[in-house]
Amino acid sequence: MTGKPNRVVNPQDLEQLAKLLDGRGGVGDKLGEAFTRASALGVSGKLTAIRPMHSWLSETAPELRRKAAYARLEDGDPLAGLLLAGFTPEQLKNKDLPPDVLLVANATASDGEVDDGWLKKKDGETLDDWLVRVQGDAVTQLTGNEKLGKAVATYIEGAANLSAFFTSSTTALLGGKSLISYFKSSKVLNAPGTLTARLINGHWDKLSRIPRAGSWLSRVPVSVLSGSDEAAMLAGYMRKGAFYMPTSTEANLLRVAQRGGLANAAKAAGWMRGAGIVGSVGATAWGVANLATMDHGKAWKEDKAKYLSNWTGTAFNASLTAAMVAPNPVTVGLAVGTGLAYAGTLVWDNWDSISDGAEEAADWVGDKADKAGEAISDGAKALGSALNPFD
Repeated sequence: MTGKPNRVVNPQDLEQLAKLLDGRGGVGDKLGEAFTRASALGVSGKLTAIRPMHSWLSETAPELRRKAAYARLEDGDPLAGLLLAGFTPEQLKNKDLPPDVLLVANATASDGEVDDGWLKKKDGETLDDWLVRVQGDAVTQLTGNEKLGKAVATYIEGAANLSAFFTSSTTALLGGKSLISYFKSSKVLNAPGTLTARLINGHWDKLSRIPRAGSWLSRVPVSVLSGSDEAAMLAGYMRKGAFYMPTSTEANLLRVAQRGGLANAAKAAGWMRGAGIVGSVGATAWGVANLATMDHGKAWKEDKAKYLSNWTGTAFNASLTAAMVAPNPVTVGLAVGTGLAYAGTLVWDNWDSISDGAEEAADWVGDKADKAGEAISDGAKALGSALNPFD
């Protein structure tokens, strides 16, 4: 279909037809249900004539999506390359995808002389796995150096895992301490991720005196960065027999929005907390999309640690979102629990790399320590010689 100027097909129609064939509740599901019922009644032989429909469905639906993707490619749709790779529009909906990856995928798919087999989604490969792999494979295609491509993919995955571990473990640690304080001394809970905002609120006068940076900072209202305490007052509530006015980092943003609208909720959150919420919402949506593209049975058999880290990561980001929007013992407790689980599964999933790295680090430290010891020893001897008048 590519390259035909008089194309009249609507790609959405082809995708909808494919969905009716193999989507949830579609022809494929109903066909499977019919065979199951026939088997239970002992009349499977009566359906022999329609048995070939199974293979027809498994071939026709992907072919319809492929043709729809080529039609989208002709229209300049940035997602066309990923659709040709084997993902569905539903799996890519509202996903914040790297523009450079989209560009490479579309450019490769539109070039008839270039082999685009490396772009195709592999069996059991999730959207998350695919994005890491193709960035490395793109480097391989451009440089012809397979080792360099693998190194890039490994670095990207490692950096993402390190960031995820840091976020989940610190959330669990700080959230756990906050919960202990809450139950022991009734200390008010702050939203996770607002430590920097609290430091800015408490030390704004000192920050504004920093040379150069301070002159810029002084022009920015503190409430824009760390949240408006005035707007947060809309979330006031009864506490210990008195009406309590929460600060911007303590406020339940849902309550602020309910009483004063979304604009006041945004003011109460400030840029820093708002960015954190947007990020955790995006990570949650990404995790859901990743799980939706997964062959769960195969993923569990192949790598239990990675499979569980996908689930715990999505659960952590969802609970973190809830805690950042509405901090309370339940939401913060869930963030702490899922954070511990996610950090644990990340360690399990990456244990080989961690243990290899620790062994290499120990060897490096030991080697440096030996050399340092020799240098100290040599230095002491030299010093002793210098001080000894009879040497």
